[in-house]
Amino acid sequence: MPWPDAPDLESGDVISILGVDHVFCGDVMRTGGSLSWNNRNPGNIVRSDEATRYGAFPGKQNHNFAVFPSDDVGFEAIRRYLDNRRDKTVFEVMKAYAPAGHGANDPQRYAQQVAAALGVSSDTPLAGMDDGRLTTFATAVRQVEGWRPGQECGPGGLPADVAGWLADHPSRAEREAADQPFARRGTVAPGVRNIQQRLNDMGFQPALTVDGAFGPHTDEAVRWFQSTHGLTADGIVGNKTWLRLTGS
Repeated sequence: MPWPDAPDLESGDVISILGVDHVFCGDVMRTGGSLSWNNRNPGNIVRSDEATRYGAFPGKQNHNFAVFPSDDVGFEAIRRYLDNRRDKTVFEVMKAYAPAGHGANDPQRYAQQVAAALGVSSDTPLAGMDDGRLTTFATAVRQVEGWRPGQECGPGGLPADVAGWLADHPSRAEREAADQPFARRGTVAPGVRNIQQRLNDMGFQPALTVDGAFGPHTDEAVRWFQSTHGLTADGIVGNKTWLRLTGS
């Protein structure tokens, strides 16, 4: 096994420490880059059966996005996604791909950026695009999704906090019980259960259902906790909020 301190660690697993994600694949860990880079998912394709058909690790996700085994497989997944939507226009694809209301998504602006890269209008259908055009489209999507490299480490070069985390939590059950993800409304992850349980322990009422789904009730509870602890009440659980939740 490439990770002796955590022998059951699988490719596609994510460890979150104080809101910082560390994504493992084979004998390499990625962290500190954009989500798309960390996950080898340049198009930020969400975890789904479709993503699995395109080569994503089954059942693995990071912030609801699929995790792929390589950058090349992740990039080809965008092309396959586009190829299966040739009945759509550039704008229709981007509207479905990055719908308004999901974070800071702006499908109209994204469509205009992609259309400019293609040298067409945003109402141009994909039906007439050859493989070269689809590759240009996929490259534009990667740019829109903010591809930014970070740090890549092997087993012998892990940051001290990550190496210590693996040593302290060698089993999958232990890691899930201690997971500290960056989370906001819409996040679905095992680590969200830790947020919900801590908020219940803090006395939030009515108590949250500890189900790992960051819905409106969890959002309300996080804002309550932040406002009562001198934090910006934005509903986002990041480094500062985790430090307070853990009593650090």
